[in-house]
Amino acid sequence: MQQFALYLDESGSQKPSPHDQALFFAMGGVIIKRGDESIIESSLNGFKTRWEINLDTPLHSTEMRSKVNKFRFLRSLSPERFNDFYSDLHSVIASCPIVIHACVVSRNGYISRYQEMYGLNTWEMMKSSFYILIERSVKYAQKQEAKLMVYYEEAGKVEDRKLKSFFKEIRSNGLPFNQSTSQRYNPCTAEGLSKILSGIEGKKKANPVMQIADYCLHPIADVKLHPTNRAYHAFKTSNLIVDCIINPEEIGEIGVKYYCY
Repeated sequence: MQQFALYLDESGSQKPSPHDQALFFAMGGVIIKRGDESIIESSLNGFKTRWEINLDTPLHSTEMRSKVNKFRFLRSLSPERFNDFYSDLHSVIASCPIVIHACVVSRNGYISRYQEMYGLNTWEMMKSSFYILIERSVKYAQKQEAKLMVYYEEAGKVEDRKLKSFFKEIRSNGLPFNQSTSQRYNPCTAEGLSKILSGIEGKKKANPVMQIADYCLHPIADVKLHPTNRAYHAFKTSNLIVDCIINPEEIGEIGVKYYCY
């Protein structure tokens, strides 16, 4: 079987507190074929060299949007050069052999639906996002007759242990969602998940593919709030998003999931 890898990251706030002003929580990133890592690294290094960014500097999307730290130089660019920077970056990403996938949760919608059931349990929203993303990525891999390895961006011992425990649970026991309400999504069985999922492992922020995953995730989430998001439409035009390359009738089961909207 082919070997695929899902590189995943988080965006937004995972804490389901009504007092947190964040509007979404997203988990997602990119699916690649194993062996394509070097292609992505080479493309990324070429971009950094052209813009005089140290090769060891991660392309961290939050810092880039805020124009801080190693990306403070973006503030001094003329509008034309600023546009050139992002046009170049989006062209580089479009040239990479990636498929973008994600699960995006409306925090207000989630709180309204589940606060009575779960209270303010910090991990439930993260767990739901993780399960949905993994299951849909597995379905995509199944279509390609491939196995799937999962890599996450290391965030700390507590968070990393949680992700590994979620992974172990879904591979061993399948999805924990209500069978009657989830049946329309044709959920994977525990056996099917176990057959496709190879394992899970942490990666540093500086990993080239993880940098691409980090950058690609935010536009997928943000487009619900800002429909003209430039990066999202660049990805869509380049057919990088999973919804663009599966059959329209499969999007409900395999495509990007917007949850509690």
